[in-house]
Amino acid sequence: DKSGNFVIEPQYNMAIPFNEGLAPVMMGAAEYGKWGFIDTSGQMVIDFKYDKVRGFYEGLCPVRIGDDKSGKWSFIDKNDNVVINADYDDASIFVDGLAPVKFTDDKSGKYGYIDRDANIIIEPKFEIASIYSEDLALYGEGTNVKTGFIDRKGNIVIEAQYAYCAAFSEGLSAVKVSSEDKSDWGFINTKGELVIEPQYAWAGSFSEGLAPVNIGDSRDGKWGFMNKDGEMVIEAKFDHAFSFSEGLAAVRTGDENTGKWGYIDKTGAYVIEPQFNAALEFSEGLAAASIEN
Repeated sequence: DKSGNFVIEPQYNMAIPFNEGLAPVMMGAAEYGKWGFIDTSGQMVIDFKYDKVRGFYEGLCPVRIGDDKSGKWSFIDKNDNVVINADYDDASIFVDGLAPVKFTDDKSGKYGYIDRDANIIIEPKFEIASIYSEDLALYGEGTNVKTGFIDRKGNIVIEAQYAYCAAFSEGLSAVKVSSEDKSDWGFINTKGELVIEPQYAWAGSFSEGLAPVNIGDSRDGKWGFMNKDGEMVIEAKFDHAFSFSEGLAAVRTGDENTGKWGYIDKTGAYVIEPQFNAALEFSEGLAAASIEN
């Protein structure tokens, strides 16, 4: 919880943040473990049986049975009933009634969008497709895939031109601009205009008015937080950082093997001291975190 106390004791090999009262948790080795779902009291609600899951949104969750190559995706409800069973090669969550799915090779091998009745709303024609955020979704096309944004009808709003784009959040998207000798991250608005010039080794999404950015080298640079005017408001001194959620941001001090994660507030002060091997954002008052056995 926000005091740093474990509400659900460490016992899972992996965990994803809560949404709609349920959290995906995994037992077993990363390659062979199975996923199930717990509620906020730690009670098992859906047993460990899925090879991969996303999370519950709008009452449905994409789940996969089988490995990365041969496994197929479907959608279940909170009672573990299969609601959409169309054997997609990939699937993500529903947002405002639409979900991106990848159709099998015999149908197109591309990404399109379906509604909750599995009707195709946007024809499968994209190499990459993401969930909608602020009525725009990332799409990718071409041999050397570039990314841009489409609207809810599948019309291109921002041409595919970036090496990568993050979902829009608070009116801005972090975009990776690549040249011959380097790649830098900046931010665009919903019109596709650069409002913060590419200058960062890495950048995360804006949340609660702040975005995490990496200054220096993407591996050895330091992370801090900037506002929408491009001003650094929390000094770049962390070795990794995630976006703010529920007033707190997970940050790491030290390298990815031995460093520890804690949580800071918007002044940059630690609210929960670095002590975790891994830590994710807060959702519904709880955050997934791990400690050494």
